[in-house]
Amino acid sequence: MKSMTPGCSVPGLRERKKAQTREAIIAAALELFERKGYDATTIEEIAEAADVSPRTFFRYFDSKVDVVMAPKDDSDDEFGNRLSDRPPEEGPVEATRQVIRTTLAAVIAEDPAFVRQMRVMLCTPSLQATAREHFNEHHDDMAADFAERMGIAKDDLRAHVVASVVGNTIWTVVSRWLAENSPPETLLEMIDEACNLLSNGIDQPVQP
Repeated sequence: MKSMTPGCSVPGLRERKKAQTREAIIAAALELFERKGYDATTIEEIAEAADVSPRTFFRYFDSKVDVVMAPKDDSDDEFGNRLSDRPPEEGPVEATRQVIRTTLAAVIAEDPAFVRQMRVMLCTPSLQATAREHFNEHHDDMAADFAERMGIAKDDLRAHVVASVVGNTIWTVVSRWLAENSPPETLLEMIDEACNLLSNGIDQPVQP
């Protein structure tokens, strides 16, 4: 029985070491991106700063882009489910507000690197298009959910227009928050303010 104990603990230790290495690479990369700039930083420099080889870097990330867009969990994949789980009586704006607030509050509290990753993405011209594309991946999920909340067909133009308006509003808020270098709690306040501006017009029953 004793001989089985070390074997049982090895996977847990191995996973912890892998997580530590991954976090070390992200931390080293972000420090270099902030000091030198994303475009001027090489993978070799990141590896050296993290005290790993370039080969080890590529075991964890395919490129520099993956470092600044590295999720810690499956929150992105769960966005559509979280939105559909909101009470049906909530309008599109309110449902999105609650999901965004809950998700961001949890990520900001649990992952100190998250804000730094977002700032690098949105403040680096060569990454802005990629960041926007990643941000817009939820458009179809939002439009489908909004259509149901609005009582219209999923392919109705109105659902997609509302999804675009809400999505662009959140993008604008996050971009401005990062540009102002405001504290995390300010982001949630700004999201509330922006959603309040939208709610009166969008979260009303759709007229035939």
